[in-house]
Amino acid sequence: MTRRPDGPDDRAPLASPREWALWTSFFPMEGELWQWLGRRLRDDTGLSEADWQVLDALGNTPGHSLRAFELAGRISFSKSRLHQHAGRMAGRGLLEQNPSPEDGRGTVVVLTAEGLACFRRAQTHRARHIREALLDALAPEEVDTLIALSTKIRDNLRRLEAGT
Repeated sequence: MTRRPDGPDDRAPLASPREWALWTSFFPMEGELWQWLGRRLRDDTGLSEADWQVLDALGNTPGHSLRAFELAGRISFSKSRLHQHAGRMAGRGLLEQNPSPEDGRGTVVVLTAEGLACFRRAQTHRARHIREALLDALAPEEVDTLIALSTKIRDNLRRLEAGT
């Protein structure tokens, strides 16, 4: 059972049928959604979910470049995972890894023209996939509710991470 360690009160583990129903419906749905989106992305574009995360972060950044540590933080990759994955993507001509012009020590990851074109093509597919899997299943007010709930949970996670 899941407990809240060192929480503000001594709540019992998740026990009520309602609490378990929330957890046992949310967690599998989230996993199934990402699996479905990942399969569709690969089928339609040949890109992996990790490829998409890198392309999306760089494609939505002015100049289409970020220092490697910033990119890793933005997409929740470890430094080594980003280094290995960026190397594979560079080998496919989607991005370049250049020494930082500021100090020469860090690495700047930059989308190539081919990478930017790939991102833009994939964006269309990803938008359609999100619409099919998520938005078409929800009424407009449910979308607003899901946005509010997602924001509230993410804010709580940031607060917990900060220890406040």
